[in-house]
Amino acid sequence: MPPKGKEPPKNKLGNTAKLYMKRYIVRFLPILILLLLSAAACNRNRNLFVLHGTLSGNSSESVVYVLGIDNRFDRIDTISFTGERFVWSFTPDTVTPLLLILPDGREQALFAEKGIEASLFVPDSGETMVQGGYCNDSYQAFKSAAANDTAVNQIYTRIDSFITADPFSEVTPMLLYEYMVKKHHAKQLDIDNLIKKMSGNMQDCPFIGDLKSGFGAELTGNYYVSGIFLNDTTMQRISFSSVAENEHLVVCVWASWNEKSDEARKKLSLLSEYYADRKFTIADISIDTNLERWKEAVKKDTVEWVSYCDTEGWNSRLLRDGLVEELPVYILFSGLKRIILKTGSLEEMDVRLDAELPLKERTDRITPRKYRITGL
Repeated sequence: MPPKGKEPPKNKLGNTAKLYMKRYIVRFLPILILLLLSAAACNRNRNLFVLHGTLSGNSSESVVYVLGIDNRFDRIDTISFTGERFVWSFTPDTVTPLLLILPDGREQALFAEKGIEASLFVPDSGETMVQGGYCNDSYQAFKSAAANDTAVNQIYTRIDSFITADPFSEVTPMLLYEYMVKKHHAKQLDIDNLIKKMSGNMQDCPFIGDLKSGFGAELTGNYYVSGIFLNDTTMQRISFSSVAENEHLVVCVWASWNEKSDEARKKLSLLSEYYADRKFTIADISIDTNLERWKEAVKKDTVEWVSYCDTEGWNSRLLRDGLVEELPVYILFSGLKRIILKTGSLEEMDVRLDAELPLKERTDRITPRKYRITGL
């Protein structure tokens, strides 16, 4: 022990070592930080999903919408680009099923996986093609094999074989939706029988829950319509996806030869008047195949909204995709043409609109009641 009141002698060798250590840290710390950042970036890149898209012949400014099928991707992304090519990426937590809404209104299924680069090719005409990753490749293989299937029993057998080969596949729910529900309107019992053959984990996924409950009675989940073209009263042909973009849309599907549906169409004015303080658009779509008869019926009215006609009649994709079996019917769409409600009751539409529609600047408010619209 040093005498009391005196400092211990300094260890010159120890101080020199500390000095060299500080200089070493100062000199190599930036390199260490750079290495750590590089390692983190490499790890992120390993988890990234990248989509390379090619739209053959496209030269204009275009938008592709990316939608989630369930809560694994609970948002809507937009891919804006000019020309034929685009690149889009994100980091999925697990295999994530997506739905792309292409510029021409068509839908394209896509499966995002960690560390996978996928490619999407959209030709001027014909079927789209997606490749990259186990799910995308198996989906494309099924799509190609089923190209010539015309009957629901053919598709049922093909999906049954697909599930037997891989009961854990994330592709199966999309196949059930695209082929059994949308294309062939299969019986609920047939859909349930296929679901029972899937693994327990797959049966518990949210989208399968919607399929179990049946789309025919009440449309739930992310149910979109696309690829529909209409004529307006000037005989200009337009895409349904361009009607009321980014805004709620209420449509009455009717026909001039159906007196009941014509009356239902005219009652849309009640919604227009009562919800004047809300942001939404109203339109009506006739399935008349006789354009002259339709135009004559429209001329007799002085409605405020735009009238359209789908000359495909009962073969209309709007009816097939929306599972419409009788007229009249009211359909509420989101801005991206997701079906929120399908009903034959204006009262039910009234209640749903009150819950769904955003407000404009308000002045006064009528006291709510169960069915607020009078004159029904």
